Amino acid sequence: MALTLDQANAIALAALAAGGREEVFALSVVVTDPGGCLRCAMRADGVGNFGIDIALGKAVTALGFGMSSAGIASLLGGNQAAVAGIIGATGGRFLPIGGGVLITDASGVLLGAAAVAGSSPDNDARFAAAGVRAAGLLVADA
Repeated sequence: MALTLDQANAIALAALAAGGREEVFALSVVVTDPGGCLRCAMRADGVGNFGIDIALGKAVTALGFGMSSAGIASLLGGNQAAVAGIIGATGGRFLPIGGGVLITDASGVLLGAAAVAGSSPDNDARFAAAGVRAAGLLVADA
């Protein structure tokens, strides 16, 4: 099963709505396929341009390491040398900050990633996960 455009849009809209319910409105959301290519990108009204880039970095980071971007941040434990090395090796695409989650189907097949930027890393991850679940899909390492 591949992640459909309808599913990607549903994830993004539900993530934005999850933030809105908590009065967090300055959010950007991306949904990617398993290779990190965009399926959907949305930013709330009035949000600056960099949110999409930040969210995409979180999503690609999760996909590249097979775990949430928060999990990677925890794994590295502040090892700045490792972070700098990985940033260099990935051409600047590595962003070990919470907010990127992996999307799977009920069989555990990786469908892509969803990521949110604009709030705290914990909130971003919660909103991304809420979007995935609202679309009837699963978060791989919630």
